[in-house]
Amino acid sequence: NRRDTISRDEFLEFTKSVWRFPPESAKRVNHPAPFPDELPYRCIQLYTFKGDVVLDPFVGSGTTSTAAIKTERHFIGIDINEEYIKIAKERINQCLREFSQRRLTEFSISNQ
Repeated sequence: NRRDTISRDEFLEFTKSVWRFPPESAKRVNHPAPFPDELPYRCIQLYTFKGDVVLDPFVGSGTTSTAAIKTERHFIGIDINEEYIKIAKERINQCLREFSQRRLTEFSISNQ
């Protein structure tokens, strides 16, 4: 029942020993240390299946959570910084609107 969600070409590209992609702008996501969307996207595609749960214990700006939405995974995001939780929620809600995947709205971002 669990099928691969990446093509052969994507798998070969994702399993190279060095990944190269442009950095993420701190201003764009309002976080001092964001990482590119492609980083969690590749990891999620390689190591999980559709419908799996992705846990991000340091949700920050929500990059991993938005990658989970885009790859049809559920997610749990945790952070102790209230400001980052607010930023992550905004980005997650925007992503949900863009991708119209209302069935994935079961998420939790907590500072506890």
